[in-house]
Amino acid sequence: MTPDSIRRRTDPDHLDIVTGRPAAAAAVVGFDVAVFAALRYAPEYLRLLGNGPLFIGLFGSLAALIGLVYPAFDAGLDRLGSLAGPVLAGLASFGLVCWLLVPQVGAGRPTTLVFVGLLLVGLWPAFDLGIGLDAVVPRHVAERVPHALRHDRASRYAAILLGLPAVVWVLVEVSPARAAIQVVLGLAAGLGLTTAVFLAVRDDSTIGVLSSPSGEPSTARRRRLRGALAAFRSLPRASRQLALGETLVALAVGMVSVFLVITVTSVLRIDIVLLGFRFRPDAFFGLCLLAETLVALVAPRPLDHLADRLGRERVATALLLVAALFPVALVAAPANPAVVAALFAAFGLYHAGLPLGRRAVESTLDADDVDRYRLLRATVRVPTALVGGVVYAASPTLAFGLATVVGAVGVREFLVGATWPVEST
Repeated sequence: MTPDSIRRRTDPDHLDIVTGRPAAAAAVVGFDVAVFAALRYAPEYLRLLGNGPLFIGLFGSLAALIGLVYPAFDAGLDRLGSLAGPVLAGLASFGLVCWLLVPQVGAGRPTTLVFVGLLLVGLWPAFDLGIGLDAVVPRHVAERVPHALRHDRASRYAAILLGLPAVVWVLVEVSPARAAIQVVLGLAAGLGLTTAVFLAVRDDSTIGVLSSPSGEPSTARRRRLRGALAAFRSLPRASRQLALGETLVALAVGMVSVFLVITVTSVLRIDIVLLGFRFRPDAFFGLCLLAETLVALVAPRPLDHLADRLGRERVATALLLVAALFPVALVAAPANPAVVAALFAAFGLYHAGLPLGRRAVESTLDADDVDRYRLLRATVRVPTALVGGVVYAASPTLAFGLATVVGAVGVREFLVGATWPVEST
């Protein structure tokens, strides 16, 4: 069973959305958003429990490793058959419970329970089980969605925009911040168990085990990973520099991603009153995520049109530059809510343009090289959060500044590759 087959087990058709099973689809979408929120707030939760940047960086690197390794062992899920979805939802929920128990078991100290929880929670996003907004919206309504909002990631971003305000509301209403995050984790765990029940009781008589489009076994995938670096070195110079540039920017983002919430809550410490409600720094970070996600939702189509007019490489270079400058701009920003929210909105442009940048790189590669590049890119990103944690422990400004330097080098490499004469392969 592949990630694609598991995902299809929870698609709108199999859940009979219009014909009587909207609750199951809503539960899956809700749990997807809940896991997203839990992972984004986990670094702040660990900080509030007394853990330092090094431990948090290790947490981020393990999360990246999980995303890389778990899909390679998808064949092992064949034994679960139709129970794959319920079992994984239940295990992810138990992982969230593990995080809830950390203060009692670990007394604020680093504990293996944190990593056990991460290993379990990581099952859900690693196999991409979330089904998106289209699962809870009837097809005739979905067809009315503006064409500008129809793209590959639109349903996920829309689901986050719908679900994240509930998380922010909990963070506003519950004090202190540690208790608020624990409530979010508890609600997410409960939603995950509900999702597991809904998926377990639905009728799967018409659902078979679907194979991967590529049909590639995980052992072959691991063999290609071992040969990816050699293949990268053999690429034409222009292709190699495009790939290197895009990867370096991804590494820069990986160095700081796990520390964004901590920077907002403990460095900038933005505390605002909006519409009569007090938003602590942790709640304000939720507003920043909403701004980032909103831009990521609405920007892809305009960026594609801009790329058609100005050239794909030019637009991709500009978006990589935005991502490279974001870390130093954030850590050096004044504690002004509008400025910080605008920076996160600008960062959303990078996420909106990720497919554009990757197409610019992958259009210069053959099919085998594309697969090798994706594996290599994901692999080299694994240690970046740990590296960021080591530097962040010395100085947040130094860590975010170093990330910008790495990103700037990546932008330069990408720009050189985009302007280098085309070589025949």
